[in-house]
Amino acid sequence: MAKRRRRGSQRVTMGEVARLADVSPSTVSLYLRRPDEVSPGRAEKIQAAIDRLGYLPNTMAGGLASSRSNVIGVLVPTITNSFFSETLETLERHLRSAGYQLLIGNTEFDDSREEELIRSILSWNPAGLVLTGFLHTRKSLSVLANNDTPIVEMWDYGQPGLDMVVGFSHHTCGRLVAEHMLRQGRRRMAFVSTNFQRDVRARDRYHGFRETVEAAGGTVKLRELSGRSHAEETGRLTRALMQDHPEIEAIACSNDMVALGVLCECQRQKWDIPGRIALAGFGNLDFTTSTVPPLTTIEPPRREIGRHTARLLLASLASELPEAEKRLDLGVRLVERESV
Repeated sequence: MAKRRRRGSQRVTMGEVARLADVSPSTVSLYLRRPDEVSPGRAEKIQAAIDRLGYLPNTMAGGLASSRSNVIGVLVPTITNSFFSETLETLERHLRSAGYQLLIGNTEFDDSREEELIRSILSWNPAGLVLTGFLHTRKSLSVLANNDTPIVEMWDYGQPGLDMVVGFSHHTCGRLVAEHMLRQGRRRMAFVSTNFQRDVRARDRYHGFRETVEAAGGTVKLRELSGRSHAEETGRLTRALMQDHPEIEAIACSNDMVALGVLCECQRQKWDIPGRIALAGFGNLDFTTSTVPPLTTIEPPRREIGRHTARLLLASLASELPEAEKRLDLGVRLVERESV
């Protein structure tokens, strides 16, 4: 991973791009404003220099161009469930009281979309940037390495990170569910998940689950949904899973919405939970206490992530954050209910 520029150092300039591309700064400026008016050969050299240096045009006008704005960018993979909404709500409240405003981007679990949003937000000279997880494109990493904006990577833990980290281990989430099911005497299990290409943290939970079960002599069958966790597809997948492997006695799901789809299908098929099949999810969403039976799940520290992310950003902006305090593992809690 490329080493990031030090806080307070100058960002990559148009002049540096011009020197590397062997053109004048005015040609670079023209390319950025009206690329069709630059010859293909020069345009290619300029774009290559931009990519190599991680250059970002500054959209702040005139004398404001060298100043930090009061905006803090936050990128999350989805805004349609309460996983991230509670984190965003807490983060916004704490930063608003300190005079900052959030600029929220939805990556839709798409790394190239995240890359576009990172470039867009950094061009406004934000006071800080919050990313979800550790997986970023090579170009994103290059841009971030050449920018001194304070960065927090949240909702994950276990890697050094770009700057600051606030989260928990998804591998541990899978392990905790597996250990609980093993204590109930289950050995033949399955993991039903959202698509791993869309949700890499679900993949980490699966690995923690599978490794723990197999270490105890059990087996795990994996089934992935093709896209979002729609109830109809989850039902079809659950039926096919049990037809192919009727010996399965426990199913762990990548999140509570997937678990709800599995639960509904089990009820349609009159498969008793937990008698025939033990079932667990992830997220501890509000409905999990109201299902029949109530759903065993993992509770991530959604609000605590927002609070500590805000605290680290504010301390970093005030130059009051020791290196040893830049990475926080907030842990998770297994919520045991009647479905296991």
